[in-house]
Amino acid sequence: MKETLAKLLFWRKPDDRLKEFAETEAFGARDLARAAEQVSDPWLRRQLIRHAQDEVRHAVLLEEQMTADAAESGGLGAAVAGETNQDAGIDITEMGEVEFVAFVHEAEKRAVEEFKLHQGALGDKGEFFESILQDEKRHVAWTGHQLDKWREAGRGDEVDKAMRGFFWGRIYQTWMWLARRISWVMSTIILTVLYLTVVAPFSFMAGRFEAGWRDGRRLDLERQF
Repeated sequence: MKETLAKLLFWRKPDDRLKEFAETEAFGARDLARAAEQVSDPWLRRQLIRHAQDEVRHAVLLEEQMTADAAESGGLGAAVAGETNQDAGIDITEMGEVEFVAFVHEAEKRAVEEFKLHQGALGDKGEFFESILQDEKRHVAWTGHQLDKWREAGRGDEVDKAMRGFFWGRIYQTWMWLARRISWVMSTIILTVLYLTVVAPFSFMAGRFEAGWRDGRRLDLERQF
């Protein structure tokens, strides 16, 4: 049922959806690469760099699934290269290491669920999601391991607070996503009903009368009154 709804509500315009995914991966790569420059822990830095590299590969893979015209207009090069506005990204210096990694952990868990859903919705055409899914599962694992390390180091309250915040934020985002998709379906239904009950009948009735200007002097009295 979920896969059918995903296909109906999300994949009406495949290029738009693929571009949306690719942009998300590209911007994520930029934010992770910037974060790697800020951390002091060598292990955490290596994981962030590897994660960023995976996201770049995902963006390229998703672009390859788009039609030629859509891929050419994608404009992901600047995002991958880190040339986009700093204010548009997620900054680890503002969030702090714990909140940043918690954010990435939750985002990757959500990505695993979404990519599985869309892979199923597309059927055989969704095979390209498989390699992305394997990477995303690994991302969930390394971020979860890092959060556990901080808990063991006595920073459990920070980790739990960050996770609670993202949990409620995720519920809100899910609701907004559903609302946007449902609004498209409802607007289509409403406009169709209006056309069939109002526009079409009046158009038919209007077509029964000859259009254009008339010279009243050429009409007989019976037609005038």
